[in-house]
Formats: sequence, C-alpha cells, structure tokens
Amino acid sequence: MVVIENNVLDKMSMTKGFATFELNSCFQDEKWLNNYSKNPYYGIIWSGNHHMMHVLNGKEVIVPKNHFLFVPPNSVQKFIQKEKMSAHYIVFKQEFYSKSIEDRLKLENCPLFSMDKITVVKNAICSAPLFVRHFLHFFEYDLSVEINLKLVHNLLERIVLNGQFEIKMENTQFIKDDYDIELATKFKKLLQQNVNEYIQVSFYVDLLYVTKRRLDKATLIVYRKTAKEMIIDELVKNAKILLINSKMSIKEISIELNFLQETNFTAFFKKQMGISSSKFRQNAPS
Repeated sequence: MVVIENNVLDKMSMTKGFATFELNSCFQDEKWLNNYSKNPYYGIIWSGNHHMMHVLNGKEVIVPKNHFLFVPPNSVQKFIQKEKMSAHYIVFKQEFYSKSIEDRLKLENCPLFSMDKITVVKNAICSAPLFVRHFLHFFEYDLSVEINLKLVHNLLERIVLNGQFEIKMENTQFIKDDYDIELATKFKKLLQQNVNEYIQVSFYVDLLYVTKRRLDKATLIVYRKTAKEMIIDELVKNAKILLINSKMSIKEISIELNFLQETNFTAFFKKQMGISSSKFRQNAPS
C-alpha cells in the first residue's frame, strides 16, 4: 500500500489552522481516489444528506447520513466516491482548537480521536439542511477577521462536544451483559452460515426467538451496528471474496449470493462500495 503524505491537503488553504471543503469537488483529482493519504491534522467528515463509505486505518467504514466520522491525526485514509454525495471534510490543527494547555490536553485525550477505535456519531445538533446553513456556511468566512475566527472555533467546539455527549449517552444506555454478548455472537455465527441465502432480519429473529428490536439492541451493544447493517456488511464481504478469489462471472456471483437478477447485485454492490463490481475486480490486487 502506497501512502502519500499530505496529498489530501495539497490544494487546501489552512488559513489560521482550519479548512473545510466538499469532497465531491475534490474527486476531480485522481489522487484522491486512487491513493491512501496521511496528514498530521485532526479531521471530521460529515456525511451530509447521504450515507457514505470511507477507509480509515485499514478498515472500511459506513457513515450514515447526517453523521460525523472523527479522523485522528496521522490516520491513513482513502476516500471513496459515490454518485450521490454531499459529504464535507473539516480539518484543523491542534493550535487552532486549543486555546490553553488544558484545551490541548483535553483534545489529545479526547476519545473521539482515539487511534484504538473508529468513532461515528449522529449529528444531534440539527438536521442536514440546517447544518449546511448554520455551520458550513460560516466555515467559509474570512478567518483573518477576529470575530469570524471565534465563531468558527465555537462551532467546531460544538461539533466535538456533540460527539462526546453522544458517546456518553451510548455508554450509559447500553450496558453489556452476558445475554447481549451471547445473542449477538449467535446471530453473527448464523449470519456467516446463512447470509448467502437469507438476508431478511426476520429469518434470524425467528431462529433466535427474539424480536428485531431486542436483536438490534444486542448487536448495537456488542458490534455497534444493527442486525440489518451486519447482514449488509457480511454480504458485501462475501461478494468481495468471490470477486477477488474466484473466476466466477458477475452473473454467477449474483446467483451464488441469491440475487434475483444480476442488475440487482450490481446496483447493491455499487451502492455499498461506491464503485461497480467489475471495476472493483479490475482494481483488486492479483
């Protein structure tokens, strides 16, 4: 894997240590799509009105619409383009956010930017249209003007506080117990055995004698994903394995994964991965 240092920021103006830009406008540059990049700054990716895919520190991440993905400094990431996309990337230096030694220590120890795990939280501040109007609009202000600088700093701080609050709420709302772990583990095992034939959550809740709501509670606690999200992830994983490691045609793979038509499979794969199944196969390492 080739990692290009700072290529994401080549064409950015880090005025006063802060910048934000729309990802779609950056995908005209091939470097954004074909390379992994790394930079020493803090980052926050807002998914906008549509869910998106991103590769962060070797892991593929699905970011639901109107959610934040927090990117720690020196992370290795790869941007994935989708047809419908309204995501924005917010980048800032430590000295922009930290106004005191205490602020600096808080940011350095902030769990949102931990390299040990990937953090995605919902935007509980406002709807997507309001976020564009009341946050992104102001992020484009001239930061050489002191009052604009303070405003942008306060808005950024609000995003970080929103993330910290959402994590705290998750930790207090969901307390792992033995049954949650047992249920989620059983579901994952059943999923791995049956997903190529059964993709309905109802099939699994019937086998486990639980409600969909109870299964979702367990999977969210243990895996931080709903049962449906886990089904999609497993199906995508199996599709990628077949595309890379088999000589089966796209049509044969769609039949193997129990899609009624080849077009259904290709549409599903492109929606989840951001590229077509044929292009994914072409780009896969031999």
